[in-house]
Amino acid sequence: MLRRSLGSLALGAALAVSPSCKRCGAPVRLGQEERPPPVELPEPKLPPAGREPAAIRLLLDAPAQARLRRAAESRDAAFVRVEARCDEALQKPIDSGYQGFDWADALANLSLCYRATRDAKYASGAVRYLRALTDDRFRVGDGRGGSDVVRHDSGYGIRTFGVYSALGYDWLRDARELDEGLRAHVLVRLGEWIDWYAESGYLRQHPFANYYWGYLTTLSFAGLAAAGESKAADTWLARARLELTENVLPRFRAQLTGGGFPEGWQYGEYTTAEIALTAHAFRTGAGIDVAAALPWLADLVPHHMHALLPDERSVYDGGTWGEHPAAPSGLALSAVSVAIEHRDPRVAGQARWLAENVLPKLVREQAWIGLLANRPGEPGEDPRRGAATSRHLPGQGLSFARGDWSKTATWVSFQAGPFLAEDHQDADQGHFELWRGSDALLVDAGDAEGAATINHNTVLVDDGGRHMNYPPNQGVWGRDVRTLRFADDGVVVLALGDLTGAYLPKCATEGCRARSVEKLLRTFVFARPSLVVVDDRIELERADFATTFALHVIEMPNVSGSGVSARRGRSRVDLEVLEPAAPEIGVVDEPSPSRSGPHDKSSTWAKLHRIEVRSPRGLARRGFSVFARAVEHDAPARGVEQVQGRGLRGGVAWNGAERVAILFAESANARAELPSDTTTVVLVGLEPGRSHRAEWKRDADCALSLELGPGEPGTAANAGGFIRFAVPTCPKPP
Repeated sequence: MLRRSLGSLALGAALAVSPSCKRCGAPVRLGQEERPPPVELPEPKLPPAGREPAAIRLLLDAPAQARLRRAAESRDAAFVRVEARCDEALQKPIDSGYQGFDWADALANLSLCYRATRDAKYASGAVRYLRALTDDRFRVGDGRGGSDVVRHDSGYGIRTFGVYSALGYDWLRDARELDEGLRAHVLVRLGEWIDWYAESGYLRQHPFANYYWGYLTTLSFAGLAAAGESKAADTWLARARLELTENVLPRFRAQLTGGGFPEGWQYGEYTTAEIALTAHAFRTGAGIDVAAALPWLADLVPHHMHALLPDERSVYDGGTWGEHPAAPSGLALSAVSVAIEHRDPRVAGQARWLAENVLPKLVREQAWIGLLANRPGEPGEDPRRGAATSRHLPGQGLSFARGDWSKTATWVSFQAGPFLAEDHQDADQGHFELWRGSDALLVDAGDAEGAATINHNTVLVDDGGRHMNYPPNQGVWGRDVRTLRFADDGVVVLALGDLTGAYLPKCATEGCRARSVEKLLRTFVFARPSLVVVDDRIELERADFATTFALHVIEMPNVSGSGVSARRGRSRVDLEVLEPAAPEIGVVDEPSPSRSGPHDKSSTWAKLHRIEVRSPRGLARRGFSVFARAVEHDAPARGVEQVQGRGLRGGVAWNGAERVAILFAESANARAELPSDTTTVVLVGLEPGRSHRAEWKRDADCALSLELGPGEPGTAANAGGFIRFAVPTCPKPP
């Protein structure tokens, strides 16, 4: 969990949910699934145990210890930040903070100060906080912790009391105050905590849960630190290696390709630090290169680069977030840079560059990780230089794109992927967002308890409770939701999402065949610099179900006929509804009245507005087609000209200085009349790889027509199933 860098400590406490939290309700059991095959890891090669610094196993190999000494001697800024925290912790005993996080930081900071300076006062202070972690709960010496301290909040605190007790056991092994009695006491406590969590801890078998990583990091650190000295620790290490082999590595490699974290990055930042440091600790402590088997770590560098909004002050806010706009952090990439630099120093340098130059520095919380990642004289490089301006994460089904890398660019996101996490993942399949620079135009409205679909920009389906559990909201059983196509030709980005499974009833996990939504496909098109088209094709079991295209804006929108506009800052979004014809458009102030369950609740982070485009009932097959433009707040209003031809439908809109047609092909042979000033045509819905011939005609008045047919010679549709054509210009008069 990312703490005060994203909000108040009290808020952080509220978000560290247990099974009884308001936000998540009882955990959803997803049923049995086919597990990917194990990823084998070699047997551990443990260095000799001992009390001298050379015997340290966790993270601090000889090069790391040498860097610490040089940082202290040169008074490097990263060391000075940690030293300031060390001096604070020595001045007077500090309280534990939420679930022991302040003691955890104090122990890590003081231990590094000791390793860097060899000043015994830091070792003494670190041991004082190690004793507090093993026996106390709120204040040093209160005796209210001990064997059951990690049971609070269903085991969340094992990530502090457990992880950092193991870290202190290893990093302070030559400290005079860490005598044999205390070392034995630490191992007893670790055993009590590990055994309880393995039996009763929340989500103890789910590698995409932040709770799980507090447990596995403790298991790994404790096993690596004390194996060879304790039979229990030998068992812990074997269990940690087995978890990685059979659970973590297979699932991450099969289901999180491309990066991302389904719980969202308020939790993902700290959890990634645990994952990265666990991987690194296996290399320093057992000679096992876990990072080599976990490409997800390196994938997080481009993920973070694309998830960062153009203004660099906020990030993509999928999953649980307590504050909006969602604030970035340098924690994950700092830890990742440490874990992968032996394998990919260039990508590690990119992670370090982002953490040092773009993301907030680790000044207080986890300052010690910033010191571990610090490489003076090795600046790394900006990964954005020459990089593509879009990225698709196949595992999570998440896509990002932007107009360019400037701070005023248009930025979009689109979600179409499976339900992977039992906690904190929103029911938001089909959700998309639109920003222009720092101006949030179409937003994720949900607050920390706003997981329900009604808080997102997607399709709401109300079957009156016939089959769906939370109408008009999606369920949480959609394992087969996926992005079917993704492509970026440098100008146009397209993602096609199959959202059908998001509307499954719970009984589908037990084999029932009841379905209110028989098919729901959403096509998301972004034409640079600032045009977005969203097109839905829906097939329902019954024609009397209600379907609504929902969008969320911050300021009150203006509705006029089939058009809607809303301002934010110096920007405006203009929307035009092409389908349904003569649409019914309403605006609902949020939070709005709703049921109070976590999957039903309208729960927004401010007083926002939900734009609802309602489809008429009476047809089992229906659709929505909406054009959106991000423009300057005072730009002239320009409508979208609808195109309806033989086998083609869509519209023509201004996009910067161009007139762009986005047309959906519904047959192999098609024809349409287009406005004479059309400059670009994007044909969507084609079979990838199949060639199509486009014939352009202009009459004496320059009226433009397009005929489309399959065959050679022609142009092949790309992987997204679209072709972009430049339209022949109208001949100039002689």
